[in-house]
Amino acid sequence: MKSKKLLIAITLLCLLMLLPSIAFAQLTGIKYIGGTTPDYTTIESAINDLNSQGVGTGGVTFLIRDGIYTENDNLTILDVTATESNPVIFQPDVGATVEINITITGDYSCGLKIHNSDHITFNGTAYNSEDDSRDMTINGYRNNDEDMFVFWLANGSDNITLENLIINSISVATNTGWSTPVYCSTYGITSPLVGMDSFTLSNCEVIGGSTYGVYMDGDPGIQLSNFNIINNDVHDFQKYGIFIFTDIADCNVEKNEVYQTFDESRTSVYGIRAGSSSCSGTTKIHNNYIHDLKHSANSGCRGIFITSDSHDNLVYNNIIYLVPGLTANTSYCIYLSSGDATNNQIYYNTLYIGGVCNREYPDFYCIKIYKDASDNILKDNILINERTGNVGGNDHCALYLKTATSFAESNYNFLSVNSDDPADNCYVGRIGSSYYNTLADLQNAPGYDPRDENSLTGDPGLSFPDLHLDSTSPCIGEATPIAGITTDFDYDPRDAIHPDIGADEFISNHAPIITYFFPEETAFSIAQNTEQLFLILAEDPDDDSLYYYWYLDDIQQGASINEFTYTFSDTGNFVVKALVSDGELADSTLWDVTVTSGVAVDDNFDLTDGIQLYQNKPNPFNGSTTISFITTKHTQLRQGLVGQAKIKIYNVKGNLVKNLELQISNSELKDITWDGTDNNGN
Repeated sequence: MKSKKLLIAITLLCLLMLLPSIAFAQLTGIKYIGGTTPDYTTIESAINDLNSQGVGTGGVTFLIRDGIYTENDNLTILDVTATESNPVIFQPDVGATVEINITITGDYSCGLKIHNSDHITFNGTAYNSEDDSRDMTINGYRNNDEDMFVFWLANGSDNITLENLIINSISVATNTGWSTPVYCSTYGITSPLVGMDSFTLSNCEVIGGSTYGVYMDGDPGIQLSNFNIINNDVHDFQKYGIFIFTDIADCNVEKNEVYQTFDESRTSVYGIRAGSSSCSGTTKIHNNYIHDLKHSANSGCRGIFITSDSHDNLVYNNIIYLVPGLTANTSYCIYLSSGDATNNQIYYNTLYIGGVCNREYPDFYCIKIYKDASDNILKDNILINERTGNVGGNDHCALYLKTATSFAESNYNFLSVNSDDPADNCYVGRIGSSYYNTLADLQNAPGYDPRDENSLTGDPGLSFPDLHLDSTSPCIGEATPIAGITTDFDYDPRDAIHPDIGADEFISNHAPIITYFFPEETAFSIAQNTEQLFLILAEDPDDDSLYYYWYLDDIQQGASINEFTYTFSDTGNFVVKALVSDGELADSTLWDVTVTSGVAVDDNFDLTDGIQLYQNKPNPFNGSTTISFITTKHTQLRQGLVGQAKIKIYNVKGNLVKNLELQISNSELKDITWDGTDNNGN
């Protein structure tokens, strides 16, 4: 009897010894969510396992298979300590399109939350894809007016990346209250009492929000630092597109498009709201395009609002295009509010405000500065106010200053209004309660000299609504260089000595761009006496005619077309170069080819393997459009091999519309034209 008891005790001891190794087996490699024989059937189960097991050497990638996922709310990644070499990634599987639907209930609730965790990435591009497509949508459904967030980043979360996603806040019942698709805040979180560092929101479409699109807010001693909001589409928010609030250090807001597509929001709307006295470092707001802000009937639209006591804001290369409604309240493109603010620098922006006012008293400004500071600077900006309408007490000004010294420096700007008739209430400048109809009047204002002594006025020569310079613009070559700003809104280089005024640097000619080349491998081996095809596809931003040149070991070959075929009869190493030129500027690519003795022939090649299909042009189209494609295994084929290409065109509902067929050779780039009709000729 004693021996049996001992055996049982020993068995239990062995089980207890095994349990820790089972419970703490860290996650590594690739894990699959959804689909056939998955590791996890839901995203929630994957997150729960990640929280309990942690991440091991090499990190873990969760590949979400194609489909629609309905998940519970408040899915939280908590206390997961990943590293740069051992990251955690959530991403659609190869070729997958993923939709995640979350109904969010309860005050201060969310769809997904990352809390006190490091090196977490949600990447919406399908795994192994070569582009940055947005293949994952996260919908947060909000059924009441409580405070809710689709994505919430909380205390202690460092090196977090949200990229290539569609993040959608959907208010089912009401657009009141406080909600946002992307919420980064330490407010109300007591553990741990630390901030967040290095967050990136990149190439996402951020939709909705009863108040905010993107919200960032720290607390004293637990600030947010090194936040990057880059290249996102932020639209259809109700009040603020991108909101930088308190206790934020070194924030970069770059290359975002901020706009609205509906008729009107519930209040005044702001494209970007920046700063407070508690922010530190430099807040950079640059290369953003803000347009079509749709305010409510008696409120206004504001492009960039730099708040009271905000300092160290660097605002440059932005384009703001505003047309407030007939009954709009006071509106402006850029506003520096009152308070004790220093070192705000505004360079190279193009600001336009237009439309007609049909309401008493509201005022409209390109720039309004309601503060004095000894080191604020305004240079190289275009300020165009073409708004009209004088119902009573309306002011339409390019520049409004609290005092003549609101800027320590203001120069090399372009200021223009719709009329210099005082009766129209259109003024190039206003200082306090004094109005100045023309640039000359402003330059001669008491205490204003030498500000704007090199500034210009008149017709700026802009295209609409992108507000780029045309070839006749007087702004070309009339700005002054600004240290550290060497490119324009489009990231084209600025002239180092005589740059252009405004966000756009006019470039009369852009270089052509090689968009595809074949073979895709630029260093490869082939057998002697193999006929090899080389091909490039190129585009010219100015639609110039293109000329193609081919070189073999620096000796020019063949005709000026975009493909070149050569039979390598000798063995050895060869360099093939393709160059495309518009007659002035060029782009090129090289192949290093090693030719060996022997013959290589593949009689079993399938033309359906390796098809490269290109975007139809034009798109959208009226009448007809052309589809281009090429097979990408020419090196394996003998001359003269042919096959049949079949292209099927579907509508947005997935219904087959048209079958197209043609004969194709293995050595050709082919075009096929669709006239827009279906298989019945309709």
